[in-house]
Amino acid sequence: MRNKRTILIPILLLMLVFLSTGSAYAEENASAIYLSETPYQMAFVDGGFSTVGAQTHDIDANPDAQPIHTVKLNPYYIDTLEVTNQQYADCVNAGACTAPTSVASETRDPYYGVEWFSRFPVVNVTWQDAADYCKYVGKRLPTEAEWEKAAMGAIDYRRYPWGNSEPKSYTINMTGVPGDTEMGNTYLNGASPFGLVDVAGNVSEWVSDWYSDGYYKVSEQDYPKGPAEGTEKVIRGDSYKTALSDVHLTNRYKLDPEQSNNYTGFRCAKDVRELVSYTVTATPEADDAKVSTALIQSGQQDGIFVLNEPGVGKQMVCIAKNGSVVELLDGPTEISYTKWYKIRTQSGCEGWTLASSLNLQVN
Repeated sequence: MRNKRTILIPILLLMLVFLSTGSAYAEENASAIYLSETPYQMAFVDGGFSTVGAQTHDIDANPDAQPIHTVKLNPYYIDTLEVTNQQYADCVNAGACTAPTSVASETRDPYYGVEWFSRFPVVNVTWQDAADYCKYVGKRLPTEAEWEKAAMGAIDYRRYPWGNSEPKSYTINMTGVPGDTEMGNTYLNGASPFGLVDVAGNVSEWVSDWYSDGYYKVSEQDYPKGPAEGTEKVIRGDSYKTALSDVHLTNRYKLDPEQSNNYTGFRCAKDVRELVSYTVTATPEADDAKVSTALIQSGQQDGIFVLNEPGVGKQMVCIAKNGSVVELLDGPTEISYTKWYKIRTQSGCEGWTLASSLNLQVN
């Protein structure tokens, strides 16, 4: 008789092949339907049903995070890192954001405005400050349900973003070590299933919802956005001040939206536009051919960098892949002997890129 192990090995191999090809199909299918260029330093979270909240038998979870319930969300993008001091300062310098209420952190004074801490998360910002910044960069604050799905993942229930194993010094900004914020990409080993860093530890984060301790008992199933009104806004994610015994992905906190502190920051989210096939009927003047589209042919391996305005050192909006077709909206604009075009990708991403990276198409 054949050994059971000999029989099981081929079966396990077939299961692995099935799972890998199924995952590849889902990814390919999603990219064929939704925005093909994931914005820089953001993660794509597919829509559909998932669970939010804490299981009733989880003694480590808080009552206001119960019960666990099913929600339906649209696909969205969410920042993989918390918004930094430098990113927020760019908004302040542009006149679109208000400076933090304090330039100090827990142990550093000054903290905000110091180059050494430019890549550390911004703190001492109100809810409106966070919302203003996200609007400035063409994004928005995530809903509480969106934040939790991106932190928890869509497959299993877990206490920490990396799973259920105990926190380590390399997975989370642990209490008292160093007792303050740290650079945003320090704890990559503690990332969530969707690649979000610091959803536990570093700083807590504002989300868009009003807070209600009983909301999870009455939450809408489809696209929940929190109570219609309230006096405090929801804050999600534990900070460097949270005791390790209290850390839990389902923890819900609250704060007056006009208040701020040195352990709360934020990250932004962005809606996903579906790819739409459409035809533009042009009416050019006789014998006056007009350039309206271009094929991306960049020397960069990932494609072209799409910027919010033409020039060197400007903020990146997204990356458009080589070989894709874009619509020309404006240009060419010449800056320092370099020509730029304003473009729109099929997915709706708009911004400026070098004319030299485009192969112009004539209608």
